[in-house]
Amino acid sequence: MEETRRNFLKTGCAALAGATVATSINLVNAKDAGASPIKHPHGWPIKGLDPNKTKDLGYQGYYGKSRFSGAAGQGCASGVFGTIVGQLQETVIGDPEHPYHGIPLSMMQWGAGGVAGFGSLCGVLNGAGAAIGLACNNSDAKKYISDLLTWYSETALPIYPSPKYKKSHGKSIARSNLCHVSVTNWCLASGYASGSSQRSDRCACLCADTASKVVEMLNSGVGGVLGNPRDKNTTCGSCHYQGNDFDAGQFTHGKMDCNSCHVEIEKISVQEHHGDK
Repeated sequence: MEETRRNFLKTGCAALAGATVATSINLVNAKDAGASPIKHPHGWPIKGLDPNKTKDLGYQGYYGKSRFSGAAGQGCASGVFGTIVGQLQETVIGDPEHPYHGIPLSMMQWGAGGVAGFGSLCGVLNGAGAAIGLACNNSDAKKYISDLLTWYSETALPIYPSPKYKKSHGKSIARSNLCHVSVTNWCLASGYASGSSQRSDRCACLCADTASKVVEMLNSGVGGVLGNPRDKNTTCGSCHYQGNDFDAGQFTHGKMDCNSCHVEIEKISVQEHHGDK
């Protein structure tokens, strides 16, 4: 057991940490004050937001330069959360009883850098999950968030072109929802260091992409479309969660790509493909 643990740690596995904030608040009915809010079928009312407008606000929000930013350097989690909830504060009318009123838009600043800089759950996902949790009940929120996590880990990002550098920084597929892995894969693909201004701006572009994706999903009213492409083949549970006895590595569960932690699995796969021994 100790030898197995030692070998596992040698692979450089990042801690699978970071939980999306879930907020439980009594629902408040918004009163119409001129414009009719669209009642989202799963929770608080929303009104259809513009995904393209949201992209620009998300990018600006990362730098603390949008009208929804309370201070400079809001970061990734707060940039996404503030962009989505800030627009809902303006469009879901009914003050003083509209439900999004009073929520501090900078409350997710701690999520930057994978939760207080620990490199765990990517901040854009943390902020997005918190916003989704305000609009949906738990069951439907998990469907939307599962789709978001799948999209994030399997899509070449960022898509949004940098207004600051007037060009693309290059794209990468994270294969993980961890900040640590996502940044590393992008740095290797782009050639820029993690401490570079280009890397920081890449994360601002991720804010744009992620905030816009959330708006698209909430506007559609349908979650659980993408699912998880690894559900039945290479997720953590395929090896780590079988039976009730603590043996054969049955000590965790999850839906992440095995290769994001178990580097040796990828090496074995490559060797088998090339016929190496």
